Amino acid sequence: MNFWLLIGIGVGIVIAAIAIFLYYQQRRKYEQVLEHISCEMERLIAEKLVISDREVSDSLPSKVEHQLIRLQTLVTATREQAVRDKNEIRNLIVDIAHQLRMPLANIETYTELLRKKELTDIEKETSLLAIEESWHSLHFLIESFIKMARLDNAIIQIHMIPCDLRETCMSAILRAEKRALEKNIYIELDCPAALVIPHDKNWLGEALFNLIDNSIKYSSCDSRIKISVEQNEMFTEIQIRDWGIGVVKNEENDIFKRFYRGSNVTTQEGFGIGLYLSKQIVEQQHGFIRVKRKNCGTVFSIFLQPISVL
Repeated sequence: MNFWLLIGIGVGIVIAAIAIFLYYQQRRKYEQVLEHISCEMERLIAEKLVISDREVSDSLPSKVEHQLIRLQTLVTATREQAVRDKNEIRNLIVDIAHQLRMPLANIETYTELLRKKELTDIEKETSLLAIEESWHSLHFLIESFIKMARLDNAIIQIHMIPCDLRETCMSAILRAEKRALEKNIYIELDCPAALVIPHDKNWLGEALFNLIDNSIKYSSCDSRIKISVEQNEMFTEIQIRDWGIGVVKNEENDIFKRFYRGSNVTTQEGFGIGLYLSKQIVEQQHGFIRVKRKNCGTVFSIFLQPISVL
């Protein structure tokens, strides 16, 4: 009896020893895994590549390692986006400073000139007109910067409701009419009556005005601009056709960049903001803009959602 008791105790001790051994083996294994994960996390913090030679499995260490790799991908993408945003903000500040420098310098120059007592009435009038023109430029720039900031940060609320597209076009034409009359440019509109399409009439009108104003600016006197609306099953297309200086080849995409001005632009005033704003406005209304070069002039096309007729 004592013999079998001793045998049982011995077997129990062996089993316990094996269990303890297996426990410490497993513990050591997980400690090594955790140590490896800790090293990989340090690499992640140090912006170094996380490396895993472990095959994908259902084990917890394998899942954690591959989650670290996915986390690294997200962190890397976030860092790269932050760098791009930082560079864009820096470039934007430089561009804004450059755009503001000229009108501010003009105001300073002509203000100093007005302080001179020996100026003639004509010189005083010229100086005042120059200051007024610079003030209008500053006002336009500040308003444009505000619109750009609101568009870029999605602060603007676009209200897509069914509106008469002809009325929206007419409103944009009326805003541009004064400048068109100054250059004796005739604006023609070919749009069906009672043409209803979901859009934000105020912001689409802003985009149309910018395109029309751009055409007026780069067209010669006694010219014309034709605005036509075409529709099919896919889109409603608004075309703004002018017979101005046109777009230089290979600059078709560049002209929609912020502050970009074509290489063929010489004496025409402008800041390279209108086309950029138009593109952003149209895209926020689920549309897009295309430009096509012509032998004489340019065609801008706005493509919008399918239409419905009253």
